[in-house]
Amino acid sequence: MANLNWKSVLSSILKKMIGLLVALILLPVALFFLSYPVVCLITTQGGEDAKVAQVSDHAGKIKTGCRVGGLFIVATEKPGLKKGSTAKAAFDQNIYCLYPIWPDQLQPSKGDVLRVWPAKKPLLGEPSTEGWGWFIAGTVFVLGLVTVEFIFLALTTG
Repeated sequence: MANLNWKSVLSSILKKMIGLLVALILLPVALFFLSYPVVCLITTQGGEDAKVAQVSDHAGKIKTGCRVGGLFIVATEKPGLKKGSTAKAAFDQNIYCLYPIWPDQLQPSKGDVLRVWPAKKPLLGEPSTEGWGWFIAGTVFVLGLVTVEFIFLALTTG
């Protein structure tokens, strides 16, 4: 009789540990799926246009980008400079961009126009989202909500 009680306790602990492990694995996925559409909305609606001057696919020493997407760090020309001025162009550094931007942009390149946010000291940037891009961003947001639901389900098992 005592052995049966220990087996059920161990089984319950094992189920809780597996549920916690699944929740911890799904948490970064859910955060990405929920934050990506929010970044799209913030930069498209509240940002301002800026021209890309430099592109880096490394964050520190870690390679974060490839030719079909990733996290890119860009520098953009500061707005308000005259086109023919001889003054050295000033740059806004360390603007983070998540790619791909659907339906057709896989990585930033020099000369692209991005929407950056906030305007004075940009932190986030991405091309303006239009048309099917909003449909895809909405779908990604719904997938994030479903992933959060699976996290709660994994935590309540047992």
